[in-house]
Formats: sequence, structure tokens, C-alpha cells
Amino acid sequence: MTNFISGRSGQGASYVSDRSGSPHARFLHLTSYALMPLGPLAAWYLAKASGAGLEGVKAAIGHPFPALVLVAFVAIAMPHARAGMDEIITDYVREPRLKEQALIWNRRVTIAVAAAWILGVMLIAAP
Repeated sequence: MTNFISGRSGQGASYVSDRSGSPHARFLHLTSYALMPLGPLAAWYLAKASGAGLEGVKAAIGHPFPALVLVAFVAIAMPHARAGMDEIITDYVREPRLKEQALIWNRRVTIAVAAAWILGVMLIAAP
């Protein structure tokens, strides 16, 4: 138990909002802050590459900085998306077996998307 006394709930140990926050919430906040500059930068590079042929895409993404931005974006965005979907699954899927399967597939899909994205960027950016 904590010594903190909440004005609305009494002893605050059983209320996450009365404490400094769960590690999950802190993770989502930190990744959100990291995604704020990375999201627009990634969108900028992808918009620059859209509609171009392979050579145009290589010219837009083939340099180290755009490739690193795109890899960093997906490396942060996919765990962030997975954590958010885990919360939604945990809150709204009631059947335990279905919940377990949904959490497993959520992890597999986010890993597959991240791996495909990173592999694609690496293949495009490779000399």
C-alpha cells in the first residue's frame, strides 16, 4: 500500500491513476514522443517516393538518413501499435481462449509488418 491519499478514492494503491503510471502507459507516452518527429518525416519520404518508379524510389529512400528514419519509424511504431492493440484486446475480448489467440496474432502480425518494412527499406537502400 502507498501512503498517498487520493481526494476521490481514499488509499491510492489500487488506482493506477493515483500513482505515477504503469510501465505500459509510460512506454506508450515515450514512444508517442519519439513518433512525433518520425511520423511526419517518414510520411514526407514516402510521399516523395510515391508515384515514382524503382529508380525514383531508390533516389528518395536510398540515402542513409531517409532509410534510417523509415527503419526507426517502424521500429518504434510497431511496438507502440502492438501495445495499443493489446490494451484493446485485453479490455474488449471476454473469452480467455480468444483473448490469448488475439494477443498471439497481434504480436505475430506486428513482427511480420516490421520485418517486411525493414527488409523492404534495406533492399531499396542497398547499393
